[in-house]
Amino acid sequence: MSKTLKIYTIDNPSEESFLRKVSNIVTKEEIQTEKFQKFLDDLIYTAENVLTDDGYCAAGLSAVQVGINKKVFCILKEDNGKFEIMINPEIKIVKKERLIDIEGCLSVPHKEGRVSRLKKIKVKYLDRNGKVQKGLFSGQEAREIQHEYDHTQGILFIDKLED
Repeated sequence: MSKTLKIYTIDNPSEESFLRKVSNIVTKEEIQTEKFQKFLDDLIYTAENVLTDDGYCAAGLSAVQVGINKKVFCILKEDNGKFEIMINPEIKIVKKERLIDIEGCLSVPHKEGRVSRLKKIKVKYLDRNGKVQKGLFSGQEAREIQHEYDHTQGILFIDKLED
């Protein structure tokens, strides 16, 4: 049975310090462990069930946000409304075209801001079974991936705010 994980926030100085660490690569051996698979279930369950005091739900959630220093996150897929796991993602720029839009974050409560992101990206990653996947993402999914990827680099959206 999956459980809801505690989401780290910048309201707590030690949690903010953890959120700002660069995440570690996940090994193929680790992906195959029962413990890691259980963690992935819990990560998705948390993303599916979290609701902030100001009424926001998750569009993505990274491992570092729940206290696990690993390069893994999930994003909400627009085509099926389900969360997809991305492990050790690598982002490639398709075009340098960018779009500024409003973002928020479960780890930065009660704050929103305008952030510039690439409109279209290619992503190479491992799925939850350790199989290499490649995809072309645009629009909201591209924004979510870049936001969650930043978490794996110790970067928060408030570090990238536009005027």
